[in-house]
Amino acid sequence: MNPGTEITMKAVLARHLGSGVLTLTLSRPEQRNALDLALAGQLAAALRECAENRDVRAVLITGSGTTFCAGDDLRATGGWRDGSYDGTPNDPRTHEHLYLTICRLMVAVPVPVIVAVNGPAVGAGLSLVCAGDYRVAADHAWFATPGLPMAHLGDVAMLSRVVGPSVATRMFLTGERVDSRQAVARGIVDRCVPVSRLHPEATRFAEELAAAPTRTIGLFKELRERAWCLGTDEALTLQDRYHHRSHHEINDARRAWEAHVSGETPLFRGD
Repeated sequence: MNPGTEITMKAVLARHLGSGVLTLTLSRPEQRNALDLALAGQLAAALRECAENRDVRAVLITGSGTTFCAGDDLRATGGWRDGSYDGTPNDPRTHEHLYLTICRLMVAVPVPVIVAVNGPAVGAGLSLVCAGDYRVAADHAWFATPGLPMAHLGDVAMLSRVVGPSVATRMFLTGERVDSRQAVARGIVDRCVPVSRLHPEATRFAEELAAAPTRTIGLFKELRERAWCLGTDEALTLQDRYHHRSHHEINDARRAWEAHVSGETPLFRGD
């Protein structure tokens, strides 16, 4: 993938790589970017690929049209009712929902993942938002977990991570729509901006992170996941181990130290 190139695959996922930022745009606007097998599979594949591509130093995920993601495409999931997974957005081997795979990849990929929420994020779409490392929403966006009226559930794992179990439970039981400003207050997103500024500001921040010490961010994400729910003593011991790793394994740490001593601005290469 060459910088500045855009590839559209079956009109459901657009990719653009420039300035170290891989932008992934969910491109099923007529279906409100709902996840079918093609879109979910292509998004998972793109995240796997970027983990191996050293030119990618940040990922920006957004949606086309007026919706970020309406969750699973219900027309594509009809087979679930009779135990058939052919053509559904599921892993063909494990039958696991592919949006869960996507969340895992977003959390594990060793670069920062920014989510620009251009409109409503519902169900599995809300989980994708919560899996991002930094989340900015347009002022007209809203968030909901609508499983209860359908007598099924989801969104528990990722939503609880960012808002806590009490708020996640209230959202599930009431099905309330949380607007962007409420979402900032609850921690679902980090910022709310006018829609005209969403993509410029998200891209600018992604480019800033792409110029940062990428491997340090990757180690931070790894430590964050390993330290999650550990006791204080064990978590601090693990943190100290990763602190030493950052000194001894990351070339950008050496560059930063040399630049600090010489009074210059470090140029990070991401290694």
